[in-house]
Amino acid sequence: MDDRDVVLSALPVSPGGEKPSADISVLTVPKGSLWECFVERLTALGGEVKSLEDLAEFSGRAFCDEDVPSFVQESLGEPVQSVWVAEAGVTLCELAVAETGSLLVSARSGRSRLASLAPPVHVALLRQSSLVASLEEGIARAPAETSFLVSGPSRTADVEGVMVMGVHGPKRLWVVPLPE
Repeated sequence: MDDRDVVLSALPVSPGGEKPSADISVLTVPKGSLWECFVERLTALGGEVKSLEDLAEFSGRAFCDEDVPSFVQESLGEPVQSVWVAEAGVTLCELAVAETGSLLVSARSGRSRLASLAPPVHVALLRQSSLVASLEEGIARAPAETSFLVSGPSRTADVEGVMVMGVHGPKRLWVVPLPE
């Protein structure tokens, strides 16, 4: 028995009465449908896909990282200089992982990680060409800067096992595909 089997055999039986399987297979993503797979997994996590037109209809206060394209900044509601008063924080993502529906955001000059954490809505801009199939591929392509994965809106079930959205971060996550 290897270390993995030892750990899995020590896990308690699930409420359904089944022991977890030692055969944990990696998710596979069909090559021709990375975007569809990403959208399916993102929405299962509570994220939403919006268009640039949807974003133009947003009339609240928005904080944008410096590298957000100017055409996006100009289409938003009221621009603000502080993430603490913003209703939306707009960031540019390095890449997205179809397998998990996750986004990889990196810290760089002109980027405030708080833009993806403090406002109630995180607007993540994504070029579809930066979509990768697996988490392994995403980590291999991650830049040297500090990076983090965003997998849906903030959620916790710390108290009484009741799921609550938006306690430790944004209550909503909007992913907006950018033109190539």
